[in-house]
Amino acid sequence: MSTNQASAESVFSLAGRTANKINSLRVSQEAIDQAIQNSDHPYWKAIEGVFNPSLQLVEVTEPRAELPPILTSTGSTFGEWLKAREELHKFFVGESIVLRDEFEMTDELLARTDIMPVFRPIGATNRMAINWKKKLNVNVWEEVDAMWYKNSKGPKVPQLSFIARSERPDENTLGENAKSPDGLIRMELLKGASWLNLYGWADADTLYFAITGKHLDPKDTVTWFPEDRLPDGNVVRGKGYAGYDGVGFHWYNSGYCDPCVGARLATHLPLKPKS
Repeated sequence: MSTNQASAESVFSLAGRTANKINSLRVSQEAIDQAIQNSDHPYWKAIEGVFNPSLQLVEVTEPRAELPPILTSTGSTFGEWLKAREELHKFFVGESIVLRDEFEMTDELLARTDIMPVFRPIGATNRMAINWKKKLNVNVWEEVDAMWYKNSKGPKVPQLSFIARSERPDENTLGENAKSPDGLIRMELLKGASWLNLYGWADADTLYFAITGKHLDPKDTVTWFPEDRLPDGNVVRGKGYAGYDGVGFHWYNSGYCDPCVGARLATHLPLKPKS
């Protein structure tokens, strides 16, 4: 026996002190039974790691979650907000994209400060838009599953549009000009424009929140999505809730009109022709 070998008496003394320490921690009987019955229990590995110098202790940690990009210093132009949306796209799906290379837009458009982008990648569904909001720790309330509405499935080609940069719906759809979803559908719109849908509002709200820390429609207004309907014809609308720190989507009758409930016009940008 090596002269450095611990004596039986000292081992028993340490075991006694160990027992007293474990007892002082008020460990459950179930935990003790698991350690006794399982030779691979962390208790035995911990002892071996301390007394066997040939073993290297490795700290086990949870993988660190990727943090969202900080966009609060984004400038005021449409071009700068477009870059912010590109950063969110990379955070959400892990893909880098330059939207100015994909869609046609003028320098005058990029310099505007009164509009913001709405981007819908190939296959991006209502559910994806909601899950992306949750990655920014935004609470989302759904009266019914957001995938039940028309237009919930993703497009076969990417889509980019712009809407007015405002927390409120378009002013010409509020107050005395308010219309029901059925009335909004009957309006003649400019070529290349349509009413913003659920996905578009969710995407715009996500970008607006990432840059300003605020939601769309946080006060006394709500936004209709006139074409996003349930099979029975009821129409979904969206609203931000400052106290709830999130947004909500709920449906209402397609013939209902309220001066506080408006809509947002989305102008679509064409894809550049493939070379």
